[in-house]
Amino acid sequence: MSEEGRERQTRVLLVDDHPLVRQALKDLFAREPDLVVCGEAEDRQGAMAAVADSKPDLAIVDLSLRDSDGLDLIKDIHCHHPETLTLVLSMYDESVYAEQVVRAGACGYISKREATTKLMGAVRRVLGGEIYLGEAAGALPAAEAAAPGWPKGHDTM
Repeated sequence: MSEEGRERQTRVLLVDDHPLVRQALKDLFAREPDLVVCGEAEDRQGAMAAVADSKPDLAIVDLSLRDSDGLDLIKDIHCHHPETLTLVLSMYDESVYAEQVVRAGACGYISKREATTKLMGAVRRVLGGEIYLGEAAGALPAAEAAAPGWPKGHDTM
């Protein structure tokens, strides 16, 4: 691919403690010509190093990481690298965690139980400046969770 083509690609960092999940996500993103996986990590320390090194546009973060908590990672990314958007992809109950991740600075939450087309739709919406929450988080109105200036100026918990 030409340098010009690479410049137009959105850079995505994958943060999950399961290598199989990261590989499946890499394969999924490889089918999207405007998205490129620029790095991956399995824990908070590795993710923060990867964000600093690769400057992703979007980090897809699991809540359960090796030796660390994804919620704390989201707060760290939001605080130290506010230009990097975060989208949670997790197996945990969205109705329980969606509000917490949005308040921590994430731009959305999607369950690992969803179809890949829904994941790519969530990615596109977040990259388009919207908050993405699935149907299970219906009790959390996005307007209630978002502070003025969302997502860049959103307060952390």
